[in-house]
Amino acid sequence: MSACWAMHDTVMGSFNRHDLVWLKLDAVKHAEYAGPALMEPLRALSLLHRWVLGNYPLIVARQNDVPQGCLRVGLAEPASWGKRRLAYLVNVDNIERHQPGPLLGDVVQRLPQPWQAGASALAASVEELDVSAHVYGSTAIEVFTSLPCITANSDLDVLFKPADWAAAKALCARLNQLRLTHPEFKVDGEVLNPAGDAVHWLELSQQRIQLLVKSNQVVRLIDLDEYQSAFHRVERSAA
Repeated sequence: MSACWAMHDTVMGSFNRHDLVWLKLDAVKHAEYAGPALMEPLRALSLLHRWVLGNYPLIVARQNDVPQGCLRVGLAEPASWGKRRLAYLVNVDNIERHQPGPLLGDVVQRLPQPWQAGASALAASVEELDVSAHVYGSTAIEVFTSLPCITANSDLDVLFKPADWAAAKALCARLNQLRLTHPEFKVDGEVLNPAGDAVHWLELSQQRIQLLVKSNQVVRLIDLDEYQSAFHRVERSAA
């Protein structure tokens, strides 16, 4: 993994949690298994090779304690493969393709039938509020692999990126309303502020004094005022 150190922080900064990456086939030879379960390294790399051979995406994970020039990525198997959640360190040079998860509006028709009415309503809401909404998790993997990743117990994971605090509050209100009008449609998503801190939408809607936020590097508790102030800084700079 020493080749990782040849890269720069500016390159690493372009990858965000929940993004998708596709690896070059040769990347497996230079990858390192990073857990969480104990597994024989050759077996873990064999699973990664099978995944990459299928041209399937991996998920960008949190990047704490990652050597410069490397990226921690997750492999989320469908239930038919064992439903394991595995992590690897890969060289950024060996990434062939990189993009955010698909937009919510682009995948509504590919969701399970019981979800579609609720998902259509949510897609209309985020468009009205001008909130960027990217699907991640098992739904994103199923979209790009056509493997059966969504199960009866699945929720729809969506990363919401509101432009301002008013849109963030309005989004939470709409999501709470959806819980009443479409109880079969469960959204387990995060709201990302301009500082790169993501919080579960339900926790944000409850207006707690402290929030559990996740960034590209850490998980921490911050005050609601600090989370909110990131929106206000952007609003002031745009004025």
